[in-house]
Amino acid sequence: MKNKTNPHDMLNRIVYLLSRPWVLGAALVFVFTPSVKISQALESGAEFLRIDTDARLGAMSSAGAASAMGISAMTYNPAGLASMKRSEAVLSHSAWYLGASHDFAGAGFTLPGSAGWKMGLSFAKLSSGSMEGRAASRSRTGGYSAYDQAASLGIAKQYGKYSFGGAIKYIESSIAGVKGTGYAVDMGMKRGLKGIPVSVGIAVQNLGPGIKYISQRDQLPLSVSAGIIYMPITGLMLNFDARRYVYDKYTTYSIGTEYALFGGPAEMTGLSLRGGVNGAAGQNAAGAFSAGAGIKLMNADLDYAMSPEGSLGSTQRITLKKKF
Repeated sequence: MKNKTNPHDMLNRIVYLLSRPWVLGAALVFVFTPSVKISQALESGAEFLRIDTDARLGAMSSAGAASAMGISAMTYNPAGLASMKRSEAVLSHSAWYLGASHDFAGAGFTLPGSAGWKMGLSFAKLSSGSMEGRAASRSRTGGYSAYDQAASLGIAKQYGKYSFGGAIKYIESSIAGVKGTGYAVDMGMKRGLKGIPVSVGIAVQNLGPGIKYISQRDQLPLSVSAGIIYMPITGLMLNFDARRYVYDKYTTYSIGTEYALFGGPAEMTGLSLRGGVNGAAGQNAAGAFSAGAGIKLMNADLDYAMSPEGSLGSTQRITLKKKF
């Protein structure tokens, strides 16, 4: 009689292999590797995919690989979707450089009859507005508009102390009526350590063939990130992230902190203060600091973040999240 592989045994085997310490170690080695020739590609496109979509994490300098929770995790680590206890909806708006704006909307829920599977849907758009066109002689040639947008579908599930998640997204970029399209996949894992108030997370983002224009294909900003959060006392969270941009060949580091003055994640009301700093070897240090605050009231969160960007001014972000 032929033996058949039990799907549950196979899933348990996969979870076991991914939970081994060498998996986290290998990812950390890759993330912290100095800028060497990992890829033949020079630079990536679709820069809007790097923009923060959550004011809470933006105030902590984008340190979200381990701390991203709920529907907001779609941008940072899809494994964070598994932390949803109930349905969520989120709206976020950012005042960007030179009059541009960035908007994000998402919704997350538990799949009915799915034994705990969580699903998230999101849409992000960077609108540059109308720009003035000029010929080589500097004479006006009329205006044109530009935008970048992405629609994502994510799914996640928690297995004990482990959370696994993935997302697929459709990407579209347009300037002066010329459009480029593409798709990408994100994957992530989070784990809470036993006996200590520490959690770790790993994420791979923007894995895909790039955006194809008429006769050109631009690489996506493929990145691998690892993060850790530590809560030494109730209400205080320390957060560290490292993110390796594979095609651009550099690594960014983010340190963030969040302090709940009263209340907390499990409370109906609360006030939190946040701050962060980031940097990258060989990159412009302007805009390295960020700060923000958040209010929690009746299952709703209102968060604000700002980050100075040197001569370009500053970015400001506001996010409203509601749980149902």
